[in-house]
Amino acid sequence: MKSFEYLKNTSRLALYNPVYVLICGVVTYFCWMTGNSLLGISILMLITCVVLIISEDILPILPCLIFIIFNTSNSNILNENKTWPVMIILAILLVGAFLSHLISYPIKFKLHKLTIPLAAISIALFTGGIGYLDAKQYLVGIIFIITLGPCMLAIYYLLRSYTNPPKEVDYKKYICYIMMILGLLVLAQMTTYFIRTDKPFIELLRVDIINVGWGNRNNIATLYALATPCCFYLGFSNKNFAWLFYTIGFMFFGSIFVTFCRSGILAILITMPALLIYSFTKGANRAQLLIVICSIAILVSIFVLIKKDFVLKLIDHISNMTLTTSGRTNLYEEALVCFLRNPVFGAGLGYMGNNLYLPDFCIYWFHCTPLQIIGSLGIVGIVAYIYFYWVRGKIMFSNLNRFNITISLSIIAFEIQALLDTGTFTPFPYMLIIIVLTAMLEHNNSKVNKTFMKSINLQGAM
Repeated sequence: MKSFEYLKNTSRLALYNPVYVLICGVVTYFCWMTGNSLLGISILMLITCVVLIISEDILPILPCLIFIIFNTSNSNILNENKTWPVMIILAILLVGAFLSHLISYPIKFKLHKLTIPLAAISIALFTGGIGYLDAKQYLVGIIFIITLGPCMLAIYYLLRSYTNPPKEVDYKKYICYIMMILGLLVLAQMTTYFIRTDKPFIELLRVDIINVGWGNRNNIATLYALATPCCFYLGFSNKNFAWLFYTIGFMFFGSIFVTFCRSGILAILITMPALLIYSFTKGANRAQLLIVICSIAILVSIFVLIKKDFVLKLIDHISNMTLTTSGRTNLYEEALVCFLRNPVFGAGLGYMGNNLYLPDFCIYWFHCTPLQIIGSLGIVGIVAYIYFYWVRGKIMFSNLNRFNITISLSIIAFEIQALLDTGTFTPFPYMLIIIVLTAMLEHNNSKVNKTFMKSINLQGAM
């Protein structure tokens, strides 16, 4: 029995090692690269089930839960005949693991800060379209209604109830490791995409067809914008390898420009200066950050001198970019029309208009968070989301320490980009990540003593 308990405790502690997160990332990349998306989803889901059974703390399921969607190399995976039977079996196993977790580690009901706001959003999502859509049209958006509403509420509540890592683990660094490795995963996928294509790099950017299966260039830029500040937090926390984390952060920053996603570029141009100012005034390991900046400046200068023609073509491409709405003006007007036709409940998530081509299993996106709320959910949705953003803002800015500021900059970058994109109404991975980050900020606010990794360090993970 002692040997079993020792093995069990060792296994639990290993779940907080960056190597575990890296393994989840490698599995995801390999399955994406080889086109075995269903295999990758199954592996990560099974790991999730095992973790739920052996660990009271829920944090170790996050690498699997967040990375699952990034296995998808083909956007038509849901149309394949073998997908749904496997998904149903995995869903049954997941529900069973959750029930086992709840039985083994019962909790008392408690109202956390976002419980009521997320419940209000769930109500707004379910009432959206009442009086405007018939039953068949309403059901078109039911998957998004459930995943954006009750599913996010459940994930948030479980995170707040079961975030209880061992005392020797720093949950703040753990979350940032997850986001950094996610960024590296996406960077590897985009690099693979460029290697595989037979089009010249400049022409590929010009026709704007970057797509890695689970998302396009806008989705890629969103992930980089979220992950960049997390790398800087790790740089603040590690004297020996701060230069490495800062370098990775700048790699993500530069990769956003490679996507040529205008909303992503706008978001990072607003948040990156704030991040750098904070890094030099209130951060740590400033000397290493300065060395990294100087080194990157030198390397960029050398590249410009060697690849002058390429750079000139790149500048020409950028100069041809405009800040127009890319045809989204019609969508914005349509959202307002939907609101005026049904101001209380909006047009609902099952609404389908004529100004946007949609793949299977998608809702009709107005490509602007405020207009999506107004057009799809009406006054009920406006009230629910204002309440949600108000409470979330209080969580973000009630404790201005390093973790809160860097993670808040990630969230702010996401919200800026969501003004011109679909992020807030995309449950996986974006709203899942936002809920996770916000829950960690709330958890951090509730802690008086801040602990750091004592038994786990980067040296041991490399």
